[in-house]
Amino acid sequence: MSRTCANATGLRLVLRGLLVLLGLGLGTVRATTFLELQSTYLGNGWFQYQMSVFDDPFFSEADITQLQITFTNQIDHSSGAPDWVNSAWGDNYSSWSFNPGYPARPYEETFLIRSSQTNYKLAATNPRRATVLFSLYCTALNPMAGTSQNIVGFARMPCLIPCPPEEADGSPTNFVYVLKLLPDVAINSLIQSNGEIHGVDFSWDYDSTFLLQGTSDFNNWTNIAYIWSQSPETVWTTNLSLSDYGQFFRVALVAEGHMTNLPPLSAALTQASKTIAKAGNTAPGPSVTGCQADNDRMLVSIASQPGQTCEVRALDSHLAVSQTQQITSQGTSATAIFDAASLPDPVFFQVVTVQ
Repeated sequence: MSRTCANATGLRLVLRGLLVLLGLGLGTVRATTFLELQSTYLGNGWFQYQMSVFDDPFFSEADITQLQITFTNQIDHSSGAPDWVNSAWGDNYSSWSFNPGYPARPYEETFLIRSSQTNYKLAATNPRRATVLFSLYCTALNPMAGTSQNIVGFARMPCLIPCPPEEADGSPTNFVYVLKLLPDVAINSLIQSNGEIHGVDFSWDYDSTFLLQGTSDFNNWTNIAYIWSQSPETVWTTNLSLSDYGQFFRVALVAEGHMTNLPPLSAALTQASKTIAKAGNTAPGPSVTGCQADNDRMLVSIASQPGQTCEVRALDSHLAVSQTQQITSQGTSATAIFDAASLPDPVFFQVVTVQ
């Protein structure tokens, strides 16, 4: 997590848990970090990939089903994690899967791969060189919770990889990439009048319920008001001065949608995010069960009834549909095939019945 500071001309912002901080000035509130991939060139052709998976509160469970590194001239690999299996590898890639089950978050794993080439570059453009496949269960805070009981998808990430001498780009020996699965909340401004703060202007893609809090010392926070956001931009004002609450303010995402049964402001923010239960969905219909990288293709598996025609949708982090594939199940399962290079990053797969 980054540190927070604010003054009259600028602002750095950080999300602690579900809480986004804002001070006097403009800025962008960063979303929670889902995963961090740190790639390091160790010398003599060895590359280290350290994957840190965080306890992102928007997901009650988040399983990394596969990590794949596109890698040139691979000659060796190892891992300090006994439960992570090098499930597939070749001259130009290495795939790792956790077996059995999945570890509880947060956790950190380190993978080592060696190339016969001793030069390197940052692979930061498509096709990106690291891919994580994930299976997610949302909390009620997550705007994606209403789309599916279970969400399957993948994200591609830039990282350091070996290369011929003529392709070396002079990158540092260490590179860190931070993956966030939800879009950032954009803080447009604090609303002031005669030097007093009277509101906040922010952008969020979904109608949601927030809690505005203020502080002067970052230790003691005061609940100010619940805010119902309106997509895509919310301007909230009050005729009372907010300056008495301190110089710094934060917005806590309480829940997706406009909630009315809320605890009093005098109480601490203790509202628990409701988990979308794995076994609680008894509604009939198809479901996405997994996805698998296959060279330049992404294979999306679904469970359905025999003869059922389904539409598999690829969604971006704003829940916009970018691609669709229509398939008819011959049995109780089927596979939709997408061109991986043309999919958004990250991407989430959803399936619906075609009437």
